[in-house]
Amino acid sequence: MAGIEIPAELQKRMDEIGPVDLVVGVSGPADVDALRAKAASLRGVGIDGEAAPPAKIVVAYAGVPGAEPIPVLEGGIQLVAYPPPQAMGSGAFWMDVASAQRSALELAASWRARACLVVYGDLAVLDAETVRPFSEPVLKANVDLVMPVYPAGKYDGLINKSLLAPLSRALYGRRVRWPLPADFCVGANTLVKLTENGAARTQNEPQLLWPSNAVAMYGGQINQAAVKVQHASPVDGLDLTTVLTELAGSLFEEAERCAAYWQRVRGSQVATRYGDPCPPVEHAEPVDPRPMVESFVIGWQNLEEVWRLVLPPATLLELKRLARLEVEQFRMPDALWARMIYDFALAYRMRRINRTHLLGALTPLYLGWVASYTQEVSGATAQEAERRVDQLAKVFEEQKPYFVSRWRWPERVG
Repeated sequence: MAGIEIPAELQKRMDEIGPVDLVVGVSGPADVDALRAKAASLRGVGIDGEAAPPAKIVVAYAGVPGAEPIPVLEGGIQLVAYPPPQAMGSGAFWMDVASAQRSALELAASWRARACLVVYGDLAVLDAETVRPFSEPVLKANVDLVMPVYPAGKYDGLINKSLLAPLSRALYGRRVRWPLPADFCVGANTLVKLTENGAARTQNEPQLLWPSNAVAMYGGQINQAAVKVQHASPVDGLDLTTVLTELAGSLFEEAERCAAYWQRVRGSQVATRYGDPCPPVEHAEPVDPRPMVESFVIGWQNLEEVWRLVLPPATLLELKRLARLEVEQFRMPDALWARMIYDFALAYRMRRINRTHLLGALTPLYLGWVASYTQEVSGATAQEAERRVDQLAKVFEEQKPYFVSRWRWPERVG
């Protein structure tokens, strides 16, 4: 087990209740009154083809165990508090979420649960209709992991679409739409593996949680649940460079740690969908690419020397050409973008420059990609934009041999 410490009072209650079917772990603090009201709806979630709820459901949130009586809701649903993770309050949003997610998983593993559904702190997922597509594949079909597919418009989640999802797909070989999820459900075997993996990390090495990448590495079964939930963007108001540093840096670190695995992966597998597809979200408001192109050009002017430490000469020539284009003609080829992400992941590993400075130098390149993408899909439907994103992910797969070659022989590719 990793670092969660279970107080004696909670441990006594766990021993009295015994193993449970489903632990629903809220990744962070929650309003107890709202949580109680939402949790009561879970009595409609069935297992093993039964109409009744699982015999034992526990809904857990980050709080002070023993601070108030542990209620038993209608249908026998237990509501408990688990100790807030020590790592919370780091100032890095996703790091705090990952710490809380790990604590919820560790509690579920200690409770010997058949499944654990981790949900975001806004509780948007916490109703029977939404919980069901997450929990049923795990409880009924022994699926190892169920990841979410959220409804999203063509301009939503662009860091995920441009970098996190295509890079995870190319490296780990699973076509998962949201590899850094706010909500996901794991089975008992996955619980053990994820908590053991967390225990192998030191206290000084906090990391984000990439469940589909971890499950892919041991060959587990991954499904995706279509859920009609849109969480408020957690990065609104945050500096873009800060967000990229946290997200891309974590994924690059995972690539370094797991290199022995992903270098052997070829192609990718489809993750089975569960539940009715979410209707596409259409956007009426166009995006002005001009400020983003201007940021890219300023980056070329101010960061060329840094980019020369990361990118090969042929790439720099392509960037120079892009910097001279008018906004309306600005298009960044998919292969160029994919190779640059691979180059930055390699530079992260090689520590050619300070990692914070390195990831800061990625920001104007990312804005260049966004400027290109938004112009390409400005007249497209959300479904057409999704096909465009899938095309980008395929290019990441096609360019993976470039990354493997540079990783193994970093000085051979000019």
